[in-house]
Amino acid sequence: MSTSQRITVSAVFAGLNDRTILALGLTQTIGYGTLYYAYGVLAPAISREFGVGLDWFFAAFTIGLLLGGLVAPLVGRELDRRGARLVMTMGSVLAALALVACALAPNIWAFSAAVIFAEAATCLVVYEAAFAGLTQIYRHEARRGITLITLIAGFASTIFWPLTQWMLSAMDWRWTLLVFAVVHLLVCAPLHATALRRAVPRGRDDIREVPGAADPPTLLGPDRRRALILFTLAIVVSGLVTSAFPVHMLRIIENEGFSAQAAALIAMMMGPAQVLARFVEVVGGHRFDPLMTGRVALGTLLASIALLLAMPASLGTAVAFAAFYGAAQGLVTIARATVPLQLFGANGYGALMGRITGLRFLANAASPFLFASAMTHLGIDMALWISGMIAALAFGLFMMLRAPPRG
Repeated sequence: MSTSQRITVSAVFAGLNDRTILALGLTQTIGYGTLYYAYGVLAPAISREFGVGLDWFFAAFTIGLLLGGLVAPLVGRELDRRGARLVMTMGSVLAALALVACALAPNIWAFSAAVIFAEAATCLVVYEAAFAGLTQIYRHEARRGITLITLIAGFASTIFWPLTQWMLSAMDWRWTLLVFAVVHLLVCAPLHATALRRAVPRGRDDIREVPGAADPPTLLGPDRRRALILFTLAIVVSGLVTSAFPVHMLRIIENEGFSAQAAALIAMMMGPAQVLARFVEVVGGHRFDPLMTGRVALGTLLASIALLLAMPASLGTAVAFAAFYGAAQGLVTIARATVPLQLFGANGYGALMGRITGLRFLANAASPFLFASAMTHLGIDMALWISGMIAALAFGLFMMLRAPPRG
């Protein structure tokens, strides 16, 4: 379907008949749920068993993200060279091995090494790799598939925060991680191997354009360089907030005067808000370009923090914050993937996204640790003020981007 065609609600559900979209939506939900969101629930139990503070745990998480930043450009090149099918299938196997290593770790040193390995493996199985696979299949028509996948995976936090808490109480953190490893090996790896058969590497001679489709104009020369710098800076800067908040969401909401259990229930609003925002983008995306999605996303991110700081602590404020932040996070994910398609085109998409993702990971790796330190030494309110200023800077940078001129 062309992005210029009218997209109706029925077209959304028709798109969900695509096996590739359904498979990747499921693997992304599992990937983010087990390799990212679960850490916020498991961290206290793991830290207690090993006799270390939460700062140590998040330091290992930070180093893992740094390694992911170094790996991401290589992953991007391999996506363009070998295709998403091989890269994501191998990534699921590596993620399973990493989770097993975490579960069997005898001490904090071995556990930290396993966490670092797991976060590096994450680069091979989460959104950027999946989006490259969709681009290899659908070229510049990948926008709707990207949004539909994020629509499904938007439930990752809603599912895996309470699921991980239940598993932690029913067994322990080691068995929880072992179960997650089995899911990666027996569910995600086979789905990646079968669903991405049409994801042909761009270097292959048998590449064909989508029938009847023509690539739209993209930025060239100085305009391309300027846009690439602005876009990369906006994504990296906004990532300082979006990388820290999901990990610390429960503590942020607890600061509003709620118990840990109540905070977890309120934080679950993130998932439905993500899904609602992405659903609106799918249904109404034909009315605006990806740049508008990015502007709304970063504007909503800024508004969510401003709401928490400006309004008195209450249930309504906490729920609204979680919902606004969830919507922002949902749309930022789409903008990260679709704006480069609009500005720079589909050719070399994997390598380009790999470089941007690498910079984002390197710059944002320390944000969960730094936010934790800011909360400890400056207080949660001051940490939120700093986050608000960072979000405002990212919004300003993104507003300077302009779409390619129409032919």
